[in-house]
Amino acid sequence: MASNKYKLNKKVLSQITLLFLGVLIIFFTYFYTDRQKTVKKNEEKKIEEIDKQNQNKSTFENITYEGIDKNGNKFIIGSSYAEFENDRPNIISMSNILCRFFFEDGTILRIISDFGVYDNITNDMSFEQNVKMYYLESTLFAEKADFFNSKNYLFVQGNVVAKGLEGDLKADKMNFDLTEKKLRISMYNEDKVNIRVNY
Repeated sequence: MASNKYKLNKKVLSQITLLFLGVLIIFFTYFYTDRQKTVKKNEEKKIEEIDKQNQNKSTFENITYEGIDKNGNKFIIGSSYAEFENDRPNIISMSNILCRFFFEDGTILRIISDFGVYDNITNDMSFEQNVKMYYLESTLFAEKADFFNSKNYLFVQGNVVAKGLEGDLKADKMNFDLTEKKLRISMYNEDKVNIRVNY
């Protein structure tokens, strides 16, 4: 009697095991495979989108543009890498930028930044990350600088630090109106601008 019970339990156990294996096979055949196909399709779509974006872009290395700003000053802007979208070829995204302005009095302003954008129609320029400006004996550091040639305006912002023979300056924003020849220095909040003058 005990051996019959043992055979019965063994038989039930093997039937349950076979049923469980059957369910697993069905799951992996239909559901898991469908999920893998969906994941694969999503990956293929992403690759296609990236390919379309890349087909819509033109890229260059070690590129240089030259021009004249609104005040008649020559400038040269270049970068180690640049790209533009084919439907907007005038907006050039750049990295590792060096820009130089050659003023009529013989002085040169150098601007260096990690990234930026140059509009080769308006000659507007934007510099971002590790912005450094060198003019005569003065150096200016900031997070961002925008030169609006069309408005004859320079806007520098983000942890602005200027160092020169006359002293040091710390502020959040500096607005240069090149037409009016006015400089406005300010902070984002009510803090005071920090200026140290050398005597």
